[in-house]
Parts: sequence; structure tokens; C-alpha cells
Amino acid sequence: MSVLLGVPEHVISLKLDQSDTLHVGTENVTAILTSTALVYMMTPALACFYGGLVENKNFLNQLFLSIVCMAIIPVQWCLIGYSFTFGPGTSTFGSFDYAIQRKASLISLLGDNLHDFNPQSIPSLAFVAFQCSFAIITPALISGAVVGRMKLVPYMIFVLLWTTCCYDPLTRWIFSQQGWLCQMGVIDFAGGLVIHTSSGTSGLVAASILGARAQFDPDVVNAGQTNLPFTIIGTGLLWVGWMGFNGGSALVANGITALAIFNTNVAAASSMIIWIILDIIHGKFRGQNSFFVSIPGICSATVVGLVVVTPAAGYIQPGYAILTGLIGGFIIHSFLFGKKHFFHIDDTLDVFSCHGLGGLIGTILAGIFSQTDVNREGRNGALYGNVVQLGYQMIGIVVTVGFSAICTGIILLLLHVTIGIRISRVDQARGLDNVAHGVIDVERIQRTQPTKLFTMKQKTNDTIVPQNADVVVP
Repeated sequence: MSVLLGVPEHVISLKLDQSDTLHVGTENVTAILTSTALVYMMTPALACFYGGLVENKNFLNQLFLSIVCMAIIPVQWCLIGYSFTFGPGTSTFGSFDYAIQRKASLISLLGDNLHDFNPQSIPSLAFVAFQCSFAIITPALISGAVVGRMKLVPYMIFVLLWTTCCYDPLTRWIFSQQGWLCQMGVIDFAGGLVIHTSSGTSGLVAASILGARAQFDPDVVNAGQTNLPFTIIGTGLLWVGWMGFNGGSALVANGITALAIFNTNVAAASSMIIWIILDIIHGKFRGQNSFFVSIPGICSATVVGLVVVTPAAGYIQPGYAILTGLIGGFIIHSFLFGKKHFFHIDDTLDVFSCHGLGGLIGTILAGIFSQTDVNREGRNGALYGNVVQLGYQMIGIVVTVGFSAICTGIILLLLHVTIGIRISRVDQARGLDNVAHGVIDVERIQRTQPTKLFTMKQKTNDTIVPQNADVVVP
């Protein structure tokens, strides 16, 4: 289009008024739109990751709980979410000025800049779409904590209310330059607090309010057959998508983007390495002769490394990214190893352990390892003489955890007393694929019928044999 209009390929200029000209680099626009597509892909990838870890009777339902966020959140984000988060307003709340994107929809196709938060000079609608992809995956993460026991309609209402009342304010406070936590000095490059700590905390509260599954046993990872190949595929897609997640958060195509992507990869890899080592060590302690490495564990290790580096991906050196992955992997593996002995809340897919605790660890490490020599947009951490930064990070953690827990508790308790949120024990035993989606497991019926007929035949034969008859054993 720029060639047809006689505008150079590398720069698009849009006249705003007599004194200001906006320069939109096509490479920046391409980078942010590509990153948006990658982050959108992460929600179906999360569906596969979660779906492969649950029992077959809840497999399709778990996919649905993630995918339905792609229906609810884009509409909410267009109507009010973006305006509440990044619109003009106070340090705590936005406004309705950008509602329904009525201003952005009237701009030139060549570019726009609606507000001061967009210093990288990318079109505002590109920024809206990128932030929308973050808003979609955040409530989807919570679904891993309520596997097999939450009603569909209350869940969808919860997603809408939680995004509006919890995610949008938190994002404004931390991501928007107008936000009070951002102005205080809290740093969060790509959502360690906004996305992972908030969703992990909310998942833990949701699991506590809903209660355990009907057949929950903290000593058993999963009672039924699962689909681990889906989890492996989901892990790979999440890893690829995370490059857009962290890399795109630079909002520009430059060295910071490359740094964030490189740090993302090495942190995930180092987390996997420490997880494998710890699996082998624990296997030897349990008396296993051969080396033992858990497949679900390795997939979780990858996600843990990705989560932990997220708050600091564009602020630290690659060596610190490796150390971040090692620290996060070690702490969370140790936590999960001892969890069954002291932590009996049915957080089914360890949303709090991997995302809540991972985001918390990464936020603290960002306050230690961050360096302005790496990224002038960041701040020096405690290791570089700015000890107060660690205090700011702790304030961010306390606010995020407290606010997320309160919002989640209020929303779920209101839904509980009005329309009910929990599936009955009988329906849990049947599985939500059947109860909520009308899917009948034909293979399961075919597997169980011969067993039942054989049992009945044996009982019938037993009844016609006289008690004093001689039994001949071949």
C-alpha cells in the first residue's frame, strides 16, 4: 500500500496536525502484529496443554474452558476493557473515552497515536490487539484450577467479571504509564504480575471456594487415562508463542526484542535441565534402579522457566536469564514435591504453583538482576546498587496477590449464592464432556459392556451349580 501511495517502505508518515508528524516504522508494525498472532495461538496451545493432563471424561470440557475466553474477552476488550485499562483517567482507573474503539476506528489506515502511552509509534489498533491477546489468555490460565467441577454458565460469567474487575485495573496500575504502581517504580516487562501472579492467585482462591473434586486424592496425580501427547504439543506451541509474548512486549523491533526472545529460550531450557536432574535424584531416593524423568513434569518445567523470566525478559543479561530459570525450576519442583504432604487444596493442574509462584519468583528476581545498561527503559536492581527496587517489587506482589484474591473471592461467592457454581458429585463422576457438552464416550461403553456381560454369565452359572456337587479342576 505504501508503494502505491508513493511513501517509502521503511517509514510511513501520517500528518496529525500542523506541528506533529507520526513516524510508523513498518518493521515495528510487522513485529507487533506477528507477536499478536503468536500470543493468540497460545490460548489454543494452553487448551492442549491442560487438556492432555485431565482425565478423558473431562478432556473436551477443558479445551472449551480455554477456547471460550477467545469468544468473551475480545468483545469485552473492544467495548470497555481497553478503555478502562489504557484510556484517559486517574492512576487507578481509566475511562469510557476509548469505549467501542470509536476513536481508533476513525483514524487513517496508515497509522495513529491516540495517547501518550504509545511512544513506540505503532498504530494504536495494533497495540489494542496485542494487549487483547494478553487479556484472553489470563483468565484461561485459571481454568486449570477448576477442572471437572465448575458449571459452564457461571464460569463464563466469572471470566467476564474477573477480566473487568480484576485484570483491567491491575493492568492499568502496572502496564500503563499512568498507573500508580508503574509510577512508583514497579517493573514487569511482560506480565509476571499482571498475568501470572494474578491468575495463579485467583486459581488458588477458586479451587478453595469450589472445593476438591469428588474423587480427589492428593497422593495420586491422576486417577484416569490422560492424553499426554496433547500436553507435549501444547508445550511446544506455548514455547513458540512465548517468543511473541515476551519479544512483542518491547513494542518495537530492535535489540531489546531480540534480548527478550533469547532470554525466554534459555530460561525455559535451564528450568528443564534442573527439573530433569531433580527428577533423577528423587527417583534414586525412592529406590528406583533406572533413571526416572516425568513427562508431565518436564512440560511443566518448560512453562515454569517461561513464566519466571517473563517479568525480567527485557531487563536482564542472558546469564541471569539462565540463573532465573534454574532458581525458578528448583524452587517450584521442590514445592510440588512436598505439596501433597501439606497443601491439600485441589488446584488440579498446579496453576498457583507454576504461574502464581513462578510469577512471584520472577518479579523478585527482576528486582535483583535488572540493569539500565541492558535496557534504559528499566531500572537498576538490588545487585546494581538500587536496593529499593526490591522493595517496589515486593509492594507490587502484595498488591497483586491481595487484589486478585479479593476480587476472585467476591465474584465466586456472589455466583455461588445466586446461581450456583459447583457440579454435583454424580455429574463429576460421569464427566463434564457428557454432562456439559452431551458427548458420549462410545469406546468406554464398548470397553465396559463385555466385562459386565461376562460377570453376569459367571454369576448365572454359579447359581445353577448345586452346593454339594463335585468340582472338577482341570
